[in-house]
Formats: sequence, structure tokens, C-alpha cells
Amino acid sequence: MELDLDEIIRVLSSLLALAIFTISAIAYLRERRRKLMLVSAAFFFYALKGFLKASDILIPQKGDIIDVTANLLDFVILLLFFSAMVVKE
Repeated sequence: MELDLDEIIRVLSSLLALAIFTISAIAYLRERRRKLMLVSAAFFFYALKGFLKASDILIPQKGDIIDVTANLLDFVILLLFFSAMVVKE
């Protein structure tokens, strides 16, 4: 098993997104602002997408389902960020 630079960056980005999700989820639990909930959900799905795409390291022959799921998660992430920007508190 050999890691290339792209996969290492993807895993590091996913770990950073997971850290941001944790911080924003804690902030949401303290303040109960809906915008924080939407942003933390977006970072959760971003981390999930990164780990899903990084699964190429362990399961290289998995087909197109990963790409379709990653594209769907991109849409969900953008929808959550959009909702966080337009929602009123």
C-alpha cells in the first residue's frame, strides 16, 4: 500500500474538517443558533466525503458509487452553507 500526496492531503483535509465540525458543534450546543448547526453539519459531511474518497487507499476497486456519492455530498454541503447564509436567527 503506497500513499501519494493527493491522498495524504485528502486525509488531512478530512481531519481538519472533523475538527472544525467538533468545534462548531460545541458552539451550537452552547448557543443554540441554527446557523451554527447548519455549518457544523456541512463540515461533518465534508469530512465524511473526504474519508469516503480516501477509502481508495484500502478499497481500490469499488466502482463509480463512490464518485456519485461524493458528488451528492458536495451538493448537500453547498446546500447547508447556502441555508446557513440565508436563514434568519
